[in-house]
Amino acid sequence: MRVITVMVLLFVLFLGVVYGTFTATGSDRVDMSGVIIGLCADNPQGDTTVIDSLLVEGYQSGVSYPQNISIIINKNTTVYHKYGKKLVKVSVADLHPGQKIEIRFEGRMLQTYPPQINASDVIILYDLK
Repeated sequence: MRVITVMVLLFVLFLGVVYGTFTATGSDRVDMSGVIIGLCADNPQGDTTVIDSLLVEGYQSGVSYPQNISIIINKNTTVYHKYGKKLVKVSVADLHPGQKIEIRFEGRMLQTYPPQINASDVIILYDLK
């Protein structure tokens, strides 16, 4: 009877570890979460409908202090708005200062000031204003 009890407890513990591992390393990984503090448009005509990059103040995964990072928006970047657990695809034009966002990075970070990196996904959580 003790052997069966120990085996059941070990099995439940194993299931908890497996579930925790899948939950922690699932597809919802986010590389940075923060607030948009500025938009940059790289065009001489001053057209603000074409966003080239975002200046974001927030916390990068695994870093315990806030950072300002320039997030480069390119043709491969997808922008979503999160409603509960549902992600709705929106336009880059929907991004504006004061929004709380999450970012998934793509590629390597350039060690400039501020650091720069390409975004694969930008997820708008809500407006702080």
